[in-house]
Amino acid sequence: MPRLYRAQPDSSTIQDPRVFVRVFAPPGLLSPTVDFYRALTSAPVDMDMEWPEAQLHLVAVGAFLIIELDPSAHEQAAATTTTVLVAGLDDAVAEQVRRGAEIVQSRWEAPVGAGALLRHPDGLLVEYVEHRPSPHDVARPGPQFS
Repeated sequence: MPRLYRAQPDSSTIQDPRVFVRVFAPPGLLSPTVDFYRALTSAPVDMDMEWPEAQLHLVAVGAFLIIELDPSAHEQAAATTTTVLVAGLDDAVAEQVRRGAEIVQSRWEAPVGAGALLRHPDGLLVEYVEHRPSPHDVARPGPQFS
């Protein structure tokens, strides 16, 4: 069962998209990687999302989305270097397609909300996501990031 801490669990009210650089932490090195980016940015952990059954753990610190995942999934995930959190996924995808982006993977549903994978006209592969409240939401990050 996922454990989802998000300081703002519903992105429908955000005014501007939030752009994340994806950082991949080898298994077992999530905490020191998060500590490095906390020191770099002076930003708190404002997302700590863990899916044990998928061997996936994501932590947001400022503009960095730090991802620890099963090594067998790393190569495919690493091709996507950017995640964009938007107020509404369908509107954002429609706008980017209108501007020349290509849908690589259409809308999917996840415990945090929905996502889609687009290739921008310059070739950049970008994951777009919207967050919505979930029954798996918790009030604070895990103990290693509190």
